[in-house]
Amino acid sequence: MSKKTSPKPLQILSPENYIRQKARDLPIYECTISKNWKQGNFGAVSVARKHANGNVTVGLYMVDLNCLGVKDAHYMFNVSEEKYKNTISANGQMDLVPISYELAHNIVYAGLAYAKELGFNPHKDFSVARYILEEDTDEVELIEIECGTNGKPMFVKTEWQTEQEANKIIAQLERSVGKGNYDFIMPYELEDEEDEDEFSAMTFEEKKEMLYKLLKSKQKHSNEESKRLHDLIVSVFNILVDNDLVDEYYDEYSDCFGDFEILTLDEIPIEFWGINTDKQSITEEMTTLFVEAYQLVNENTSKASKKTKELKKLVGDIPVVRVLELIICQTDGNGKNSMKMILDNYKTFSEYPFFKLQLFLSYIEKQTIPQVLSETTPSLEFFFGKRTILYEIEFLNYLLLFLALIDNEGNESKLEALFQLIDEMEMPEELNNAVYNTIIATKFKYVMKYFEERKA
Repeated sequence: MSKKTSPKPLQILSPENYIRQKARDLPIYECTISKNWKQGNFGAVSVARKHANGNVTVGLYMVDLNCLGVKDAHYMFNVSEEKYKNTISANGQMDLVPISYELAHNIVYAGLAYAKELGFNPHKDFSVARYILEEDTDEVELIEIECGTNGKPMFVKTEWQTEQEANKIIAQLERSVGKGNYDFIMPYELEDEEDEDEFSAMTFEEKKEMLYKLLKSKQKHSNEESKRLHDLIVSVFNILVDNDLVDEYYDEYSDCFGDFEILTLDEIPIEFWGINTDKQSITEEMTTLFVEAYQLVNENTSKASKKTKELKKLVGDIPVVRVLELIICQTDGNGKNSMKMILDNYKTFSEYPFFKLQLFLSYIEKQTIPQVLSETTPSLEFFFGKRTILYEIEFLNYLLLFLALIDNEGNESKLEALFQLIDEMEMPEELNNAVYNTIIATKFKYVMKYFEERKA
């Protein structure tokens, strides 16, 4: 009598994971674009694929061929044709016309490539929506798509962009192609001058006195006083940097970062799990348990630990479980055990990027710089290989390593270059705040050292 085999559990994928893993297996339903896209080199592109149930999964791409590439991206999963039609009509805000998939593909990827050359990343949701497109290989017919206007990039400011955002784009164009080698249109007037530095006319002693006065009243700061302390730190720090060196380091660091995207908390890259997906499927239950545990770390480590144990019971001793165990231990302030875990994690899973980052961070904290980091600036590729999609905790740890190396060297110009590069990235708000606060704290340390060491 043959043994009865238990049925395999049904694997339920989140919409994001379904799109990443299976959307390309669905047949193309239709593709559209804004009717007058050639007139302004700008248009809304949609690519829809049809499910067996008659519904569609759709990628929506707002493509600026003049400068910014895929400046907006969205996706809809398994929606009715009616909802799809209503959405793309609203998204296009103009007449839409059908186009071949090959043309849609080439428009999107031409915009991406052109923007990348200029130093602009695609909208964060493209990290998922890209999987509704075919891979950009020679199998897709190449169609020449003209980018730029009159042979130059052109930035057109819209009413939805703030003055600060527009100024950042212009600054990036100056860095990438040089002044006079791009055009811009500003329907909404920009301020010609930057905000005035109220501390610029102060003497060294006056700035020092003001800083200590603001620090002394730190506990009872109003919002205005807190802002003045922040602005004073930035003002004094700017004295310490060499702008020519900042530009050099900025270019060097841009090469280190390359082209990548950051996924937020509930969108976990497959590689982050650290498992062979041919042998072990990633289920919705696994993802939910990880996200719940991670969210609880800073609120209640006991509850986070309980969720982590549930996940470990479900999946076994895999890297992502050890990540949770390590950050719980670090949050509890148990340095000795944390170090033991870091060493054991790296020994067991030496190819897992997060554990390599943690090991190198621990070396830097002990003033022991690994030779490989002292000889060259650590690139994303050094830790993550050819990956172009990172989880937010992975990117945060990479930035912390970068900052630790700069801080160990005490190089103000390198810190400012990294700050400017990060300031132009699209990052999840919580991640952006964590990195910004770390940089400001480091700037404050350099400012205090400056006041202590320099005589009036």
